[in-house]
Amino acid sequence: MPSESRKLPGVLMLLLSALGIFVSLLIAAGVVFSLGTLQSMSSTPVELRPVASSGALAILAGLLQIPTLVLAINSLRGKVSLIKQPALFKPASRAGLVWLGVMLTGVFAIRAQAVWYVFVPLTLLAVAVPVWWLVEFSRHGLPRSTAFREWGTLTIGLSAAPLLIMLMEITMVVVIALAVLVVLGSQPGFLEQLGKITQYLDLYQGGIDQLEQLMMEMARNPVIASALFLMIGVLAPLVEELLKPLALWFLLKRPLKEHEGFSLGLISGGAFALLESAGLVSQIGLDAWVQAVALRAGTGLLHIGLSGFVGYGLISCWNQKRFGHGFLYLFGAAGLHGAWNSFALLSSFSAPSGPAVSAAEFQSSLGGILSIAGMAVVFSMVLFLVLRINKKLRKSINKLSENSAPPASAPTLSSAE
Repeated sequence: MPSESRKLPGVLMLLLSALGIFVSLLIAAGVVFSLGTLQSMSSTPVELRPVASSGALAILAGLLQIPTLVLAINSLRGKVSLIKQPALFKPASRAGLVWLGVMLTGVFAIRAQAVWYVFVPLTLLAVAVPVWWLVEFSRHGLPRSTAFREWGTLTIGLSAAPLLIMLMEITMVVVIALAVLVVLGSQPGFLEQLGKITQYLDLYQGGIDQLEQLMMEMARNPVIASALFLMIGVLAPLVEELLKPLALWFLLKRPLKEHEGFSLGLISGGAFALLESAGLVSQIGLDAWVQAVALRAGTGLLHIGLSGFVGYGLISCWNQKRFGHGFLYLFGAAGLHGAWNSFALLSSFSAPSGPAVSAAEFQSSLGGILSIAGMAVVFSMVLFLVLRINKKLRKSINKLSENSAPPASAPTLSSAE
């Protein structure tokens, strides 16, 4: 039987996974009830798809936490599997072919104006498969960690980590909003500006497109624009890169290897990318569904790669007792993430509302081009970091294997000779 100290991770993961499954079922049940209520109120099909997608995402998150529950029970019973886990890059690549079929199905369904519930499973598959492939591509050729650690990391990434991130970001939004009100209150015409902001909020009916329009209108004020860039470009990326690999913070005192830190960080980023991308794509109109899925696949590399970068740096610096250097990885990841967010925000602000014929509109479109170029540079840097770390870890593992291999025995003459 495992000792008390070794039972604690099993107990915690058992409770967390059981709670995560229960909450997922609760959300799914609430969605079913909401759909029935909306249908009885004769709501349009467009209003039902985002609600149904959130329920389907909750069910998927619950299903992904079942292996952790089983492994936690086995761990408490002293039945820990020592079987080496197979690589998953080939299965993930084969799933990529399924993803192409999903995208083609989505295109034909949009043209045929299919019923809204067809796009609920299509959206989940279109988002989940690229996330899985990006994780396996990033750690291709590296040994895997234990099943309990990998599934436990996924469970934390689907439950505790996003909850903490959301709470911290909401708190920061409230603090920044209060600070903005204080600054605006010291300026002339404050009541008029406050009235416009209130009017914008009253016109907001929900949805990504309206949210972008709301932000663009509010950002015409330089104080609000500065607050948006501070939140989206600095504070939110720092919080996300700090808490996305939350599982690794609990595993620091365990004997983790550098490739495990990298791999578990990738899984943490994948969990966050799955929740964020599925949630956003389900809110976007079907006319932009294909573009949204493709864009979120690129954003998935950002979340996955930077979390792997932080995980690698965290475990590497911890093993080398260079604790302060670990924060350099964290700030580096937050800087790249913040640059991506800032370029994306600037791109939305720079989009011209009509044909670019005037000098102001030309400058806006030029700003959009520069923003997209900046995002491409950030994407390339993240991809470079992932490939560089992967190559470094594989070289280190191969070198260690060569040094630990027993020397070949010298040839001997047989007695017959």
